Amino acid sequence: MSLSVFPASTADHSTIIDILVEAFAQDPAFLRALPQPDPGSQRLRALFQLQIEKQYAVAGNIDIARNEEDEIVGVALWDRPDGKHSALDQASILPQLVSIFGVKAAQIVLNELNSARFHPRFSHWYLYTIATAASARGTGVGSALLNHGIDRAGEEAIYLEATSTRAAQLYNRLGFVPLGYIPAKDSGTQELAMWKPPAMPTV
Repeated sequence: MSLSVFPASTADHSTIIDILVEAFAQDPAFLRALPQPDPGSQRLRALFQLQIEKQYAVAGNIDIARNEEDEIVGVALWDRPDGKHSALDQASILPQLVSIFGVKAAQIVLNELNSARFHPRFSHWYLYTIATAASARGTGVGSALLNHGIDRAGEEAIYLEATSTRAAQLYNRLGFVPLGYIPAKDSGTQELAMWKPPAMPTV
């Protein structure tokens, strides 16, 4: 499959959200974080819409992969190393979180703060999430999006969390090394923190 990676536009947001919801409706990390049950993944959809429109479209990077038919088949959400935005800083969207989740919003913020404790304190790019459309899985979409992000990062470091062994193996092939599992407050699947070091100084 021939793939091209571009920055997303506002017109792409609806399709992007559809892909993210379909990909993460049964993801252990999101199931643990969001109040359950979530009929029709309505809360998950509202969360992604909020993050994209109020955070990533404003101060992050949204990459999309398109196929030969110009269809969006994948998306990656990145935090930049300039510190102007972090998916872990929910203060700016707390009122909207409360409107979506009610009193459960506090638990979502606490979950994010718990994960934040394990982020490296060094400047780095952060891959918040990456997803491939169901019709395009296994066709190299994830690799195309990751390679695009790695090329953009250049000599800067990248941090991410792998939620499955398959994902961790892909990241490892692209130069990421495991840092360890992030402790979970329940018996659910643990996320594996992974790091792509910055380039070694030459002077």
